Amino acid sequence: MEDVRAALTAYVTEGEPPLGLTTSGVLASARRSRRQHLLTGAVALFVVVLALGLAVVVLPGRNPVAARPCPTATDTRSALVDRLSCLVGNAVRGLLPADAAVSRLTIPGETPPSDPYHLIADEVGAEPREAIFHMGVRVTDAAGSGSVYVLILPVNSGGPPCGEVDQISCRSEQTPQGGLWLSTLRAGDAVKNRVALAAPNSLVQFWSTSSGVLEQSGVVLPKQRPEPTLTLAQVRELALTPGLGL
Repeated sequence: MEDVRAALTAYVTEGEPPLGLTTSGVLASARRSRRQHLLTGAVALFVVVLALGLAVVVLPGRNPVAARPCPTATDTRSALVDRLSCLVGNAVRGLLPADAAVSRLTIPGETPPSDPYHLIADEVGAEPREAIFHMGVRVTDAAGSGSVYVLILPVNSGGPPCGEVDQISCRSEQTPQGGLWLSTLRAGDAVKNRVALAAPNSLVQFWSTSSGVLEQSGVVLPKQRPEPTLTLAQVRELALTPGLGL
């Protein structure tokens, strides 16, 4: 937990570009905290899952005729997670092929939820919104395996300038919801389409890769499909999903 708070505090106070937090900052700290928590209660399970690799739950991806209604309560963190998870799930499902299979990406020792789109909330404060909300899913269809991720932070210090290492393209634009940063980058042997929305009180970021392997620091992602699961335009659509701001 302290790793997560320290990473988020550094982000706010030191002006670190928010998009850089995805793999090497806040998410890495959150995963370390969850991994430590899992180790204390399930060492044997950790060893088994580590030997087997990533644990996933596979569900058929569907494009529903109508998105299911989402809860509106946000007075507790659990209620907020349920609301955000529903909004994210509806938005992603609506963009996937009807025959896609969706698998939750997890760290070793973590039990995947029954709903692959259910967000993790790593606490950084007492208020319901004071958490790092995130999740990642593997998507497999006729073209191969790719992934879709979301990261929602309870702070916003603006987006980074273009010019990142391994950047293929980058641009920014202003929308009624806030500033958008759209980029395509090389991620190991794969390609990543990423869009961040700097909303008034939060940063909402989605990205999609051409690899079904969990994105982690120090891991070279193998290319498992010709292009990312979602185009940059589709990832932009996800970032602008109404109701995701904190």
